Amino acid sequence: MHAEESKQTAVCDPTVASAVCRLRATQLLRRRMMFYAIVILYLPLMWLAHRISPAMNSMVIMFIVWMALLFLITLYAALARCPRCGHYFHMHGMTLLFLRRCLHCHLHVNQLYTVEKELVCSDSDYQNL
Repeated sequence: MHAEESKQTAVCDPTVASAVCRLRATQLLRRRMMFYAIVILYLPLMWLAHRISPAMNSMVIMFIVWMALLFLITLYAALARCPRCGHYFHMHGMTLLFLRRCLHCHLHVNQLYTVEKELVCSDSDYQNL
């Protein structure tokens, strides 16, 4: 019983909620940047592979490496959690959509760092802060 009480007070603590929100927002933005960077790097990497060795084998190897990286980074970005609701930001069930809003609570990417203020102020224990 004592462990449950300490866990509950840790969740209600505004500094812990703020730190968790900030961490989730930072992770989400970093993972999104990695995903879009790997997508944008496709053409320069293929051009570089063609310049180094115009043979089809080098292009195929570079494409396979790029696809493996794309798969891993997409999986990594898909598992980012929303700072507000705690669900996966880009996934709803089996649907993976890289939109700018959370698929559950509709939090916009531009509002990620304002969530920690909402969580602290919406908690009934800390209304008088």
